Amino acid sequence: MNRRLFTSLVLPLMGAMVLSGLVHLWWPADGFFLNLAAGFVGSLVTVGYIDWVLRRHESERWREADSRINTRLSKLASSTITGIRTSFDFGTEIFDRLAMASGDPEVMRKEVLRVATHVLSPSAGAKVKSLNQAQWKSFAAHLHQASIECGVILDRFGHRLEPKTISTVLDLQQNLEAAQIFYRTFPDIVGVPTDSLPNTNTPPEELQSAWCEIAANDIRKVLELSVTLSTSANAA
Repeated sequence: MNRRLFTSLVLPLMGAMVLSGLVHLWWPADGFFLNLAAGFVGSLVTVGYIDWVLRRHESERWREADSRINTRLSKLASSTITGIRTSFDFGTEIFDRLAMASGDPEVMRKEVLRVATHVLSPSAGAKVKSLNQAQWKSFAAHLHQASIECGVILDRFGHRLEPKTISTVLDLQQNLEAAQIFYRTFPDIVGVPTDSLPNTNTPPEELQSAWCEIAANDIRKVLELSVTLSTSANAA
């Protein structure tokens, strides 16, 4: 039962029921207010039952479509993590061999999430600093494409997503875009070797280091949100 229905219909009925019961205790009136309270109870039961039937019918009608939407969300999460893994120059050796050889999609998905949390996220700071200009260009392109996919999902399927899922996708998109700011703002500094940095008012090494750490923090958040999105999509 949604909050609007609960506050606009159920709460008033409950209030009227309680009030009728209290009035009956003070003024029996041949059972009039007791019968009135019983009527409100019947209305509450009817409203609850109808709401349950409608929700069940809607759930059955959308079951196949919702399943495919959740698959799309899970793929977005996995592809985002994979793009970061390859950009960080990690191969498949970081995965548990038995898990990836199991052939079980769920086991393999959980292994990808484990790697995102326990391998990619802790190494984000060092890996971002080690990227050269060509690698940053490829990395930024992946982040941009993942951000676009977030927007596509929201545009096409937002009406079927839970508010919490929408918030997760929006936060993911925001952090994907934030992780690109360094590349978009300072293309003459990002990925440039220390001895080739241009002169700046702020010492260029400090500027580059500070922005790398900012980008790494955004990447850690992207990984965290991708794990959350994949987990919620597969739990639905």
